[in-house]
Amino acid sequence: MNPPLMVIRSVLVRFPARFWLWAFAIAIAVDLAAISLHLGELRWASKPALALLLLAHLIVATPPGMRPARLFGLGLLLACAADIALLVDGTPAFLTGMGLFSLMQLTYIAVFIRSGVLPLRGRFLAPACYLAVWSGANIVLWPRLGDLAMPVAVYSLLLVAMAAAATGLNRLAGLGGALFVVSDLVLGLGVAGVDFPLQSQTVMATYAAAQLLLVLGTVKALPRKAAA
Repeated sequence: MNPPLMVIRSVLVRFPARFWLWAFAIAIAVDLAAISLHLGELRWASKPALALLLLAHLIVATPPGMRPARLFGLGLLLACAADIALLVDGTPAFLTGMGLFSLMQLTYIAVFIRSGVLPLRGRFLAPACYLAVWSGANIVLWPRLGDLAMPVAVYSLLLVAMAAAATGLNRLAGLGGALFVVSDLVLGLGVAGVDFPLQSQTVMATYAAAQLLLVLGTVKALPRKAAA
């Protein structure tokens, strides 16, 4: 492990893994409150903190030097950067955030593949269902998205691929993948001009729960891989 990473780990492990989960719970509560109270400045601290606190938990909860854990950690850093980009208004920032989340989805898929979720023999139901959801959502939303239709279609295909792969890891990761799809579907409805009460809160609550479950599922699966 690189010396800077060793220093970071030595600081983080002074606190138990559950400490970082409680800090994550506080951060999402603060972020939801900031959304509800229209405290946009506060979100610049609370929203990026979500992925960083989960990264801290991942570091503390997994043995040092595990490549899948380090790759998943890279995904969380990409998620943090994407969360920051989406705090900025405008199409360029939205596309930047979506691009960063696309890279995050690819890193998660790579982690799941390394953890042995493939081949998918006998497990075609989840990929087929997610592909149906992807097709239906894009057919419905495409006319409303304008120039964003194609980027959204590409990103959402990576999203459902990640969610389908997560079902092969364990139930925690599978549920996390499903919640990620729900979160981005609700977000997509907002981008398409379909609004409803507490929409932003729903996006963030399901997103946070999704990332949490994906991290917990990955942590649960990695020790078995290390033992193998």
